[in-house]
Amino acid sequence: MGQILAARNESCTPPLLEVRDLFVAYRSQSGPVRAVRGISFQIHEGETVSLVGETGSGKSTVALALLGLLDHQVQSGEILLKGRGIQSLTGREWRRIRSREIGIVFQDTRSSLNPVITVRDHLVETIRTHQNLPKKEARARALELTQQVGLPEGAEKLYSFELSGGACQRAGIALALCNRPQLVIADEPTSAIDTAIQAQILNLLQRMKERCGLSLLLISHDLPLISQVSDRILVMYHGRVVESGLKEEVLVNPMHPYTRGLIECQPSLLHHRDSNPLAAIPGAIPGPGEEFAGCAFAPRCSRSEPRCTESSPAARALSRTHRVECIHADAGL
Repeated sequence: MGQILAARNESCTPPLLEVRDLFVAYRSQSGPVRAVRGISFQIHEGETVSLVGETGSGKSTVALALLGLLDHQVQSGEILLKGRGIQSLTGREWRRIRSREIGIVFQDTRSSLNPVITVRDHLVETIRTHQNLPKKEARARALELTQQVGLPEGAEKLYSFELSGGACQRAGIALALCNRPQLVIADEPTSAIDTAIQAQILNLLQRMKERCGLSLLLISHDLPLISQVSDRILVMYHGRVVESGLKEEVLVNPMHPYTRGLIECQPSLLHHRDSNPLAAIPGAIPGPGEEFAGCAFAPRCSRSEPRCTESSPAARALSRTHRVECIHADAGL
Protein backbone atom coordinates (compact mmCIF):
# COMPACT_ATOMS: atom_id res chain seq x y z
CA MET A 1 0.00 0.00 0.00
CA GLY A 2 2.80 2.43 0.89
CA GLN A 3 4.52 1.89 -2.47
CA ILE A 4 1.26 2.50 -4.34
CA LEU A 5 0.63 5.74 -2.45
CA ALA A 6 4.22 6.87 -3.00
CA ALA A 7 3.79 6.38 -6.74
CA ARG A 8 0.51 8.27 -6.66
CA ASN A 9 2.09 11.13 -4.74
CA GLU A 10 4.99 11.32 -7.22
CA SER A 11 2.45 11.92 -10.00
CA CYS A 12 1.99 15.52 -8.80
CA THR A 13 -1.30 14.83 -7.04
CA PRO A 14 -1.74 17.82 -4.68
CA PRO A 15 -1.68 16.87 -1.00
CA LEU A 16 -4.81 17.01 1.12
CA LEU A 17 -2.82 18.59 3.95
CA GLU A 18 0.56 20.31 3.76
CA VAL A 19 2.58 21.71 6.65
CA ARG A 20 5.48 24.01 5.77
CA ASP A 21 8.21 24.98 8.24
CA LEU A 22 5.87 25.17 11.24
CA PHE A 23 7.10 26.75 14.50
CA VAL A 24 4.93 26.67 17.63
CA ALA A 25 5.83 28.13 21.05
CA TYR A 26 3.92 28.32 24.32
CA ARG A 27 4.03 31.36 26.55
CA SER A 28 5.72 31.21 29.94
CA GLN A 29 6.93 33.66 32.57
CA SER A 30 10.49 33.22 31.30
CA GLY A 31 9.54 33.73 27.66
CA PRO A 32 8.39 31.60 24.70
CA VAL A 33 8.87 27.83 25.05
CA ARG A 34 9.28 26.21 21.65
CA ALA A 35 7.42 22.94 21.21
CA VAL A 36 7.57 22.57 17.40
CA ARG A 37 10.69 23.67 15.52
CA GLY A 38 10.22 24.02 11.79
CA ILE A 39 8.55 20.78 10.75
CA SER A 40 7.23 20.10 7.25
CA PHE A 41 5.18 17.19 5.92
CA GLN A 42 2.31 16.26 3.62
CA ILE A 43 -0.68 13.95 3.82
CA HIS A 44 -2.28 12.77 0.58
CA GLU A 45 -5.79 11.45 0.06
CA GLY A 46 -6.20 7.92 1.37
CA GLU A 47 -2.92 7.91 3.34
CA THR A 48 -2.32 6.85 6.91
CA VAL A 49 0.60 8.90 8.20
CA SER A 50 1.93 8.21 11.69
CA LEU A 51 3.73 10.76 13.86
CA VAL A 52 5.78 8.95 16.52
CA GLY A 53 8.11 9.93 19.35
CA GLU A 54 8.48 10.06 23.11
CA THR A 55 6.18 12.08 25.34
CA GLY A 56 7.18 15.72 25.10
CA SER A 57 8.43 15.58 21.53
CA GLY A 58 5.69 17.92 20.26
CA LYS A 59 3.30 15.46 18.60
CA SER A 60 0.09 16.62 20.29
CA THR A 61 1.07 20.26 19.75
CA VAL A 62 1.12 19.56 16.01
CA ALA A 63 -2.41 18.12 16.24
CA LEU A 64 -3.70 21.17 18.12
CA ALA A 65 -2.09 23.51 15.60
CA LEU A 66 -3.73 21.66 12.71
CA LEU A 67 -7.11 22.16 14.40
CA GLY A 68 -6.56 25.88 15.07
CA LEU A 69 -6.68 25.38 18.85
CA LEU A 70 -3.48 27.20 19.79
CA ASP A 71 -4.56 30.82 19.26
CA HIS A 72 -1.36 32.87 19.00
CA GLN A 73 1.11 30.10 19.81
CA VAL A 74 1.87 29.43 16.12
CA GLN A 75 4.92 31.62 15.47
CA SER A 76 5.43 31.00 11.76
CA GLY A 77 4.92 28.53 8.96
CA GLU A 78 2.01 27.49 6.79
CA ILE A 79 -0.78 24.94 7.15
CA LEU A 80 -2.62 24.26 3.90
CA LEU A 81 -5.78 22.19 3.58
CA LYS A 82 -6.48 21.34 -0.08
CA GLY A 83 -4.11 24.14 -1.05
CA ARG A 84 -5.76 26.79 1.13
CA GLY A 85 -3.93 28.39 4.04
CA ILE A 86 -5.92 27.83 7.23
CA GLN A 87 -3.73 29.13 10.06
CA SER A 88 -5.28 32.62 9.92
CA LEU A 89 -8.96 31.69 9.64
CA THR A 90 -11.63 33.41 11.71
CA GLY A 91 -13.32 31.63 14.61
CA ARG A 92 -16.45 30.98 12.52
CA GLU A 93 -14.40 29.53 9.67
CA TRP A 94 -12.54 27.22 12.06
CA ARG A 95 -15.81 25.98 13.55
CA ARG A 96 -16.90 24.95 10.06
CA ILE A 97 -13.64 23.12 9.33
CA ARG A 98 -13.49 21.25 12.64
CA SER A 99 -15.54 18.08 12.36
CA ARG A 100 -16.71 18.94 8.83
CA GLU A 101 -13.28 18.73 7.16
CA ILE A 102 -10.94 17.65 9.96
CA GLY A 103 -12.09 15.25 12.67
CA ILE A 104 -10.27 14.50 15.92
CA VAL A 105 -10.10 11.44 18.17
CA PHE A 106 -8.69 12.60 21.50
CA GLN A 107 -6.21 10.70 23.64
CA ASP A 108 -8.68 10.22 26.50
CA THR A 109 -12.14 10.43 24.97
CA ARG A 110 -13.89 10.01 28.31
CA SER A 111 -12.50 13.31 29.58
CA SER A 112 -13.47 15.07 26.33
CA LEU A 113 -17.12 13.97 26.51
CA ASN A 114 -19.75 15.91 28.45
CA PRO A 115 -20.74 13.61 31.36
CA VAL A 116 -24.35 14.88 31.41
CA ILE A 117 -25.04 14.16 27.71
CA THR A 118 -25.57 10.69 26.27
CA VAL A 119 -23.52 9.36 23.38
CA ARG A 120 -26.53 9.73 21.07
CA ASP A 121 -27.10 13.35 22.10
CA HIS A 122 -23.42 14.12 21.53
CA LEU A 123 -23.65 12.75 18.02
CA VAL A 124 -26.98 14.41 17.21
CA GLU A 125 -25.77 17.80 18.44
CA THR A 126 -22.52 17.55 16.44
CA ILE A 127 -24.31 16.40 13.29
CA ARG A 128 -26.96 19.12 13.43
CA THR A 129 -24.34 21.81 14.11
CA HIS A 130 -22.74 21.11 10.74
CA GLN A 131 -25.56 19.63 8.67
CA ASN A 132 -29.05 20.92 8.01
CA LEU A 133 -30.80 17.73 9.15
CA PRO A 134 -34.05 17.25 11.07
CA LYS A 135 -33.56 15.74 14.50
CA LYS A 136 -35.10 12.43 13.42
CA GLU A 137 -32.62 12.01 10.56
CA ALA A 138 -29.71 13.04 12.79
CA ARG A 139 -30.75 10.38 15.31
CA ALA A 140 -30.88 7.77 12.58
CA ARG A 141 -27.39 8.79 11.44
CA ALA A 142 -26.14 8.63 15.04
CA LEU A 143 -27.53 5.11 15.49
CA GLU A 144 -25.94 4.00 12.22
CA LEU A 145 -22.56 5.33 13.34
CA THR A 146 -22.69 3.62 16.73
CA GLN A 147 -23.36 0.34 14.95
CA GLN A 148 -20.52 0.90 12.48
CA VAL A 149 -17.96 1.52 15.25
CA GLY A 150 -19.07 -1.57 17.14
CA LEU A 151 -20.83 -0.08 20.17
CA PRO A 152 -23.23 -2.59 21.79
CA GLU A 153 -26.94 -2.10 21.21
CA GLY A 154 -28.28 0.49 23.64
CA ALA A 155 -24.87 1.99 24.42
CA GLU A 156 -25.85 5.14 22.53
CA LYS A 157 -28.29 5.92 25.38
CA LEU A 158 -25.55 5.80 28.02
CA TYR A 159 -23.34 8.53 29.47
CA SER A 160 -19.54 8.51 29.18
CA PHE A 161 -19.07 7.45 32.83
CA GLU A 162 -21.20 4.37 32.16
CA LEU A 163 -18.95 3.16 29.32
CA SER A 164 -15.71 1.20 29.38
CA GLY A 165 -12.52 2.82 28.08
CA GLY A 166 -12.76 0.94 24.79
CA ALA A 167 -16.42 1.89 24.33
CA CYS A 168 -15.56 5.54 24.99
CA GLN A 169 -12.92 5.41 22.27
CA ARG A 170 -15.43 3.89 19.86
CA ALA A 171 -17.84 6.72 20.69
CA GLY A 172 -15.00 9.20 20.06
CA ILE A 173 -14.33 7.66 16.65
CA ALA A 174 -18.04 7.96 15.80
CA LEU A 175 -17.93 11.65 16.78
CA ALA A 176 -14.84 12.23 14.64
CA LEU A 177 -16.56 10.67 11.61
CA CYS A 178 -20.14 11.88 12.01
CA ASN A 179 -19.75 14.82 9.61
CA ARG A 180 -17.75 12.86 7.02
CA PRO A 181 -14.43 14.77 7.22
CA GLN A 182 -11.65 14.17 4.73
CA LEU A 183 -8.95 13.98 7.40
CA VAL A 184 -9.08 12.45 10.88
CA ILE A 185 -6.40 13.12 13.50
CA ALA A 186 -6.14 10.36 16.12
CA ASP A 187 -4.04 11.59 19.04
CA GLU A 188 -2.74 8.57 21.01
CA PRO A 189 -6.11 6.81 20.52
CA THR A 190 -4.97 3.62 22.30
CA SER A 191 -2.96 4.97 25.25
CA ALA A 192 -5.89 5.26 27.68
CA ILE A 193 -7.29 1.75 27.16
CA ASP A 194 -6.30 -1.81 28.04
CA THR A 195 -3.63 -3.49 25.94
CA ALA A 196 -6.07 -6.19 24.85
CA ILE A 197 -8.35 -3.55 23.29
CA GLN A 198 -5.67 -1.40 21.63
CA ALA A 199 -5.36 -3.44 18.44
CA GLN A 200 -9.16 -3.54 18.11
CA ILE A 201 -9.39 0.27 18.22
CA LEU A 202 -6.56 0.67 15.72
CA ASN A 203 -8.14 -1.85 13.35
CA LEU A 204 -11.47 -0.05 13.72
CA LEU A 205 -9.85 3.24 12.72
CA GLN A 206 -8.34 1.57 9.66
CA ARG A 207 -11.67 -0.03 8.64
CA MET A 208 -13.57 3.24 9.04
CA LYS A 209 -10.85 5.04 7.09
CA GLU A 210 -11.30 2.62 4.19
CA ARG A 211 -15.10 2.66 4.40
CA CYS A 212 -15.33 6.46 4.49
CA GLY A 213 -12.46 7.13 2.07
CA LEU A 214 -10.58 9.48 4.37
CA SER A 215 -6.97 10.19 5.34
CA LEU A 216 -5.60 9.51 8.80
CA LEU A 217 -2.92 11.21 10.89
CA LEU A 218 -2.09 8.80 13.69
CA ILE A 219 -0.12 10.15 16.66
CA SER A 220 1.51 7.55 18.89
CA HIS A 221 4.62 6.42 20.75
CA ASP A 222 3.94 2.72 20.06
CA LEU A 223 5.85 1.77 16.91
CA PRO A 224 4.85 -1.92 16.76
CA LEU A 225 1.18 -1.02 17.08
CA ILE A 226 1.05 1.72 14.44
CA SER A 227 3.24 -0.27 12.03
CA GLN A 228 0.21 -2.44 11.27
CA VAL A 229 -1.71 0.39 9.58
CA SER A 230 0.79 3.09 8.58
CA ASP A 231 1.74 4.00 5.03
CA ARG A 232 4.37 6.56 6.07
CA ILE A 233 6.04 7.28 9.40
CA LEU A 234 7.40 10.59 10.72
CA VAL A 235 9.73 10.30 13.72
CA MET A 236 9.65 13.39 15.92
CA TYR A 237 12.23 14.44 18.52
CA HIS A 238 12.34 17.69 20.49
CA GLY A 239 10.01 19.47 18.09
CA ARG A 240 11.64 18.29 14.85
CA VAL A 241 10.93 15.50 12.37
CA VAL A 242 14.31 13.72 12.43
CA GLU A 243 13.34 10.91 10.04
CA SER A 244 10.48 10.28 7.65
CA GLY A 245 9.68 7.74 4.99
CA LEU A 246 7.58 4.80 3.95
CA LYS A 247 6.85 2.35 6.75
CA GLU A 248 9.20 -0.19 5.19
CA GLU A 249 12.04 2.34 4.99
CA VAL A 250 11.77 3.66 8.53
CA LEU A 251 11.16 0.37 10.34
CA VAL A 252 13.36 -1.97 8.29
CA ASN A 253 16.21 0.46 7.54
CA PRO A 254 16.17 3.20 10.22
CA MET A 255 18.87 5.78 9.53
CA HIS A 256 18.61 8.05 12.58
CA PRO A 257 20.01 6.83 15.93
CA TYR A 258 16.84 7.96 17.68
CA THR A 259 14.63 5.91 15.34
CA ARG A 260 16.86 2.88 15.90
CA GLY A 261 16.62 3.44 19.67
CA LEU A 262 12.83 3.62 19.57
CA ILE A 263 12.66 0.34 17.66
CA GLU A 264 15.15 -1.48 19.91
CA CYS A 265 13.45 -0.45 23.16
CA GLN A 266 10.09 -1.93 22.16
CA PRO A 267 9.43 -5.16 24.12
CA SER A 268 8.84 -8.41 22.22
CA LEU A 269 8.82 -12.16 22.82
CA LEU A 270 12.46 -12.27 21.70
CA HIS A 271 13.65 -10.34 24.74
CA HIS A 272 14.95 -12.12 27.81
CA ARG A 273 16.25 -10.56 31.00
CA ASP A 274 19.59 -12.41 30.79
CA SER A 275 20.24 -13.48 27.18
CA ASN A 276 18.60 -10.62 25.30
CA PRO A 277 17.70 -7.77 27.67
CA LEU A 278 15.47 -4.92 26.58
CA ALA A 279 17.48 -1.98 25.25
CA ALA A 280 16.97 1.56 26.48
CA ILE A 281 17.76 4.98 25.06
CA PRO A 282 20.23 6.56 27.51
CA GLY A 283 19.44 9.87 29.15
CA ALA A 284 16.15 11.72 28.97
CA ILE A 285 14.31 13.77 26.40
CA PRO A 286 15.27 17.48 26.61
CA GLY A 287 13.16 19.71 28.80
CA PRO A 288 10.56 22.06 27.31
CA GLY A 289 12.20 25.04 25.70
CA GLU A 290 15.75 23.69 26.03
CA GLU A 291 17.83 24.98 23.12
CA PHE A 292 20.73 23.31 21.31
CA ALA A 293 23.23 24.74 18.86
CA GLY A 294 23.44 21.37 17.12
CA CYS A 295 21.50 18.10 17.11
CA ALA A 296 19.20 17.82 20.12
CA PHE A 297 19.74 14.06 20.27
CA ALA A 298 23.56 14.38 20.50
CA PRO A 299 23.69 14.18 24.35
CA ARG A 300 22.00 10.74 24.18
CA CYS A 301 23.65 9.43 21.01
CA SER A 302 26.43 6.84 21.07
CA ARG A 303 27.73 8.13 17.70
CA SER A 304 27.87 11.77 18.69
CA GLU A 305 31.00 13.73 17.76
CA PRO A 306 32.00 17.41 18.16
CA ARG A 307 30.44 18.58 14.90
CA CYS A 308 27.06 17.15 16.02
CA THR A 309 26.87 19.82 18.70
CA GLU A 310 28.02 22.71 16.51
CA SER A 311 25.12 23.03 14.07
CA SER A 312 21.78 21.37 13.45
CA PRO A 313 22.07 18.79 10.66
CA ALA A 314 20.13 19.49 7.48
CA ALA A 315 17.65 16.90 6.22
CA ARG A 316 19.16 14.46 3.72
CA ALA A 317 17.12 12.72 1.04
CA LEU A 318 18.07 9.04 0.97
CA SER A 319 15.37 8.27 -1.60
CA ARG A 320 12.33 10.01 -3.06
CA THR A 321 10.44 9.22 0.14
CA HIS A 322 13.08 8.67 2.85
CA ARG A 323 14.62 11.70 4.63
CA VAL A 324 16.76 11.95 7.75
CA GLU A 325 18.45 14.67 9.82
CA CYS A 326 21.77 13.06 10.78
CA ILE A 327 25.37 13.59 9.63
CA HIS A 328 25.93 9.82 9.70
CA ALA A 329 22.98 9.04 7.40
CA ASP A 330 25.11 8.30 4.32
CA ALA A 331 27.30 5.84 6.20
CA GLY A 332 24.34 4.04 7.77
CA LEU A 333 24.00 2.82 11.32
